[in-house]
Amino acid sequence: MISRSIKGLSNIVDNVILSVGDIIIDMVSSKVGVLLRRERHIDIIEDDIYFWEVKWTNNGKEPINYLHFTHLEEESLKYSILVGTYEWHSVIGGSVEI
Repeated sequence: MISRSIKGLSNIVDNVILSVGDIIIDMVSSKVGVLLRRERHIDIIEDDIYFWEVKWTNNGKEPINYLHFTHLEEESLKYSILVGTYEWHSVIGGSVEI
């Protein structure tokens, strides 16, 4: 049953088209992130791997100097959007339904 669910998600994940300026909301911490840049890394096993540089904003609970940057692997980010870990707001109006 689980492998069938994962196969279903893998068919849908290509419909998540991320762009610079997209906003993601971490549903666990309530932090808001903006996708700043897509970076390509070459991996011997996986071929090309893409990462997104994300600038996270203050959610009102931490000091104002808490703003920070992270990198999220693109495929993992897309799956996290599909399962609801992140809420995604596309600058080009993209959306995805499961």
